[in-house]
Amino acid sequence: TAWNIYGGQWFTNSVFHGDQHAPEGSEQKIAYSEGNAAFSHGGQARSVLQLISALAIITLLLRQWLRPRLVYAPCIFVGAIASLLAAVAVGHSGGFAMVCMTLSVMPETGS
Repeated sequence: TAWNIYGGQWFTNSVFHGDQHAPEGSEQKIAYSEGNAAFSHGGQARSVLQLISALAIITLLLRQWLRPRLVYAPCIFVGAIASLLAAVAVGHSGGFAMVCMTLSVMPETGS
């Protein structure tokens, strides 16, 4: 997905206003490092959520309590809302950016 390809650039440049070419020790270089760290933490949280939600979806579908579309539709909805919020509401909040990145895995999990 686009998160995997461009997520690091979004974190470092847009959310944290970092610059990888800035001089060592400068504010922009520190911000760039913080953006990379946030992207890494968000990616780890995303993997954990994907594992947990995949196991939950498998359990729900094996027990046949719900029709598959009732399980998959909320996953797509959560991912769409997370992507919309990332585009318009994150600003420079690293924590909120990590939450949006984490929740963006739900459509992948549900597919």
